[in-house]
Amino acid sequence: MSRTRIAVATAVGAAMVLTACTAGGGAAGTSSPTASATASAAAAAPVEPVVVETVLDGEAVDLEVGPLAVHDDVAVLRLAARAPYPTLMSAFTYAFESTSPGPNGVRLVDLEAGTVTRTLRTEDSRVVMTRNGSPGGPATDAAAAAAGDDTVLLYAAFPVPGTATVDVLLPVAGWATGVPVVDAAGAGVLTVPPGELVEGTPVPEGAFTLEAYTEVLGGQVRARRSAEQLEVAVASDVLFGFDSDQLAPDADGALQAAAAQVAAHDGGRLTVVGHTDDQGDEAYNLDLSQRRAATVAARIAELADLSAFDVDVEGRGETEPAVPGSGEEERAVNRRVELVLEAPRASGADEVVEVAGALPDPEGPVAPGPTGVAVVDREGRFDVRLDEVRRVGPYVVGGLEVTNTGDGDLTMTSLSAGAKDSRGSFDVQLQFAPTNVTLVEGGTRLFPVDYLTDPDDAEREPLADRVVHGVRPGQTRLVTIVWPDPGTDTVTVEVAPRYHHSIDGLRTAGHAPFRLTDVPVVDG
Repeated sequence: MSRTRIAVATAVGAAMVLTACTAGGGAAGTSSPTASATASAAAAAPVEPVVVETVLDGEAVDLEVGPLAVHDDVAVLRLAARAPYPTLMSAFTYAFESTSPGPNGVRLVDLEAGTVTRTLRTEDSRVVMTRNGSPGGPATDAAAAAAGDDTVLLYAAFPVPGTATVDVLLPVAGWATGVPVVDAAGAGVLTVPPGELVEGTPVPEGAFTLEAYTEVLGGQVRARRSAEQLEVAVASDVLFGFDSDQLAPDADGALQAAAAQVAAHDGGRLTVVGHTDDQGDEAYNLDLSQRRAATVAARIAELADLSAFDVDVEGRGETEPAVPGSGEEERAVNRRVELVLEAPRASGADEVVEVAGALPDPEGPVAPGPTGVAVVDREGRFDVRLDEVRRVGPYVVGGLEVTNTGDGDLTMTSLSAGAKDSRGSFDVQLQFAPTNVTLVEGGTRLFPVDYLTDPDDAEREPLADRVVHGVRPGQTRLVTIVWPDPGTDTVTVEVAPRYHHSIDGLRTAGHAPFRLTDVPVVDG
């Protein structure tokens, strides 16, 4: 993991005023708070950007992150380093979002609140950041003069946060904690207005809600956790025989795992919903889904005390598929019974659910995280290690160090779930993302935290580096990932094979499996 420290920047003016905004992040598409809605901190303090000691393009770099300066209803993040301009411009670029290089891959994160914000865009979809063709202006010139000829400056615009500091996910470079949020007037030459980054008005956008996703018993039980809701989907193929609403002999293991998820809460509204695939008559499927939901609800009530819950039972037939498509793989996912619990997430690690079950046997090299393992992949050879993960709120943050020990550039699809997100939905943009790097605890597998960016197309992004690609021979690449907190003193990190849902033995991801054990969990 990259190292961070605080470096006091040159003070501009007599006082720098920290800004604490009154509104927090909302759902995507909501308006950001404006400067008139902010309240200045009582005590003036010098601006103190966070310095991340990292490696860019094979060279050690001290990267200044911050301040995040509030210009009315837009906040502009400053990045500065003594590094070649092309190196810095390309390091934080996410090519799927912009035709111009620049820091559009940077994310602002509030793990305590469970939210993330991305760079703002104009009405014509241009990212508001330092980019090819940025108009510049007097503030840009003054900032460059103050920084000196050997320092490269980049900026990216975000919604105004509701906190006095923010955490920042930096692709390639790691994680910056406690970046100060300041008023633009107080930041002086440490910021530029968004109008000097791109022509056009930034479109307001709110924060996205982080979601946790876990699988139990080889994926038979799949749980998704957002701030206000828990959804547990149990595969119908393990619960029922064909065309049946009577529980199969082996159904109880999956239902006990699902009941444990619900029983970890003190109460709330629980809706048990049956779903079928798209085969057969629609009316018949609706009736079958209702009968299956009633059967599951009755058994869950025997396995867990539901006296504090308001329980509803529904059937929705084939009308709400979990994934699009009519192949057997997709149909197997869509045949399910869901337990939807409307209950706020508990703070910290209090809500951790311990599920009985042994750690699955490893299918690749195994070693303690700080020691690391050597992996032979069809794409090359690499070493991977993890010194520690840091607990922040209900999450843990880790930085995998991947070193290319082969002779050619390393294409890291070996960390991904293929061209899919963690849940199995197709997304070609994720083919180089570490969506298959999981924590394993007993019979439970915890996938990287993610968030829904486009509800209409069900597109979601992992809270991680999203492109791990082109690692040169001898080069080490830092891969930052955020997972749900398992509530333990150490964690086990694993890339494991994933298989086609309906064709046993057809591997779809995890072609270079490995396991890192005994990774320490440290606070903050």
